[in-house]
Amino acid sequence: MGSNSDEIEMLCTPPELREIAKTAVTKLLPSKSKSKYEKEYDKFSTWCESKNVTRITENIVLAYFEIMGQRKKASTLWSSYSMLRTCLSINKNVDISKYLKLQAYLKRKSENYEPKKSYVLECEHITQFISDADDITFLAMKVILIIGYCGALRRDELTKMALNDVDLKPDMVIVTVPKTKTNISRVFMITEETWITLIRKYIELRPSYTSHQRFFLTYRRGKCIPSPIGINKIGEVPKNIAKFLKLPNPEKYTGHCFRRSSASNLANKGGDLLTIKNLQDGSLRRLLSPMLMLQ
Repeated sequence: MGSNSDEIEMLCTPPELREIAKTAVTKLLPSKSKSKYEKEYDKFSTWCESKNVTRITENIVLAYFEIMGQRKKASTLWSSYSMLRTCLSINKNVDISKYLKLQAYLKRKSENYEPKKSYVLECEHITQFISDADDITFLAMKVILIIGYCGALRRDELTKMALNDVDLKPDMVIVTVPKTKTNISRVFMITEETWITLIRKYIELRPSYTSHQRFFLTYRRGKCIPSPIGINKIGEVPKNIAKFLKLPNPEKYTGHCFRRSSASNLANKGGDLLTIKNLQDGSLRRLLSPMLMLQ
């Protein structure tokens, strides 16, 4: 399907360097999502075989996305494009980022697309929930809210948080976020006295016989049990907080809520571009910047 220039290049490479190059190629895909990339590439390859495609051209790729675009939303098309661009570059030495008609097509498909964004919890919502909700029922949700909001965390970051990631000091809590989606570890502090007290209370309820290091344990009627809280349950916490506060459309408060709420409230409090540049998380900087531009 592609040109044989990459094969010629490999033949001109000394055998010992050829093996090193092959090993390097296997590491080019991101390890966390490697299977997704390979699945996307296999899907495209199968389609090409079914259409008797012998050479990859812009028209071929454009036709593929046109067919896929009849049943897929714009965000899915862009995701597929990104993965396919990487895989074709690695496997076929084809650079589809140079396909201007394809770029124009994808941009046109995005024009009327409205991405679904989580609603945000305002500062007063957070204060009200922590103040009004009883600890017997809602302590775990309070701690998830506090840590998730203060760190602008994703639900998978909260799920994977370990006990040694939370350092409880007399006057602060220091939280380390291990490398996740952005491959950058982060550290943030919680200094609000009431919030520190709630985190300490939750940690002290941890059973001594817990056999794993996951920080968030299932909480029932004032007690923790060793079973860790799963990613779906953590993702439902914003919705359940909204239900408690009787906010409209609680289902709109999704697993991205804490991250968006943190960014939104920072912008509303007058966070500037210098503050954003000092953030270690690049995706959070991108989330914040448009909000500040609107001020």
